[in-house]
Amino acid sequence: MVSEIYTDKDFVFEIVPTVRQSDMKIFALVRDTAPHDWTDEQVMNNVKAMQREFDETTTYLSPMFQVLRRVLWDKQHGFGNNETTYLSIKRNDREPLGDWRAKQRIKNAVLGDQWEAVELYPQEDRLVDTSNQYHLFAWEAVFPIYLFNTREVWSKEESEDRNKRLGMKTKQR
Repeated sequence: MVSEIYTDKDFVFEIVPTVRQSDMKIFALVRDTAPHDWTDEQVMNNVKAMQREFDETTTYLSPMFQVLRRVLWDKQHGFGNNETTYLSIKRNDREPLGDWRAKQRIKNAVLGDQWEAVELYPQEDRLVDTSNQYHLFAWEAVFPIYLFNTREVWSKEESEDRNKRLGMKTKQR
């Protein structure tokens, strides 16, 4: 069960137009954040790549969440011929989203329950943290880590009973 702050309608998404900024607005942003030695041509190449990403992005919106979905280009991942789908997830109010169950329901609503996804916690020098945004990378296949091969889902009561029998005093939320 997902935390009480969410309702079922929070996981019902509609596809809405993806917001696309003007080239000049993106140029100014990239110029402001790019390495100082970049030429205008390098900045414009980055702008064109960003606009292509916007054009290839589908935006999903629910009363609580916004999700951007895009198939990554081969040069953006190292998984060979495996098509990798990127999900950018944010709450509409930009508050943090810490409940993994909510992310699971979002992944299922946008991609389907037969997809697997991972959330990346990158090296510090590759960290992107701009707006309580969460990045999932997904495949319509089994991710090649074979630790979890069977379904095992416990209720709050089952978890607390097991913890009690093990002598633990933690409570489930």
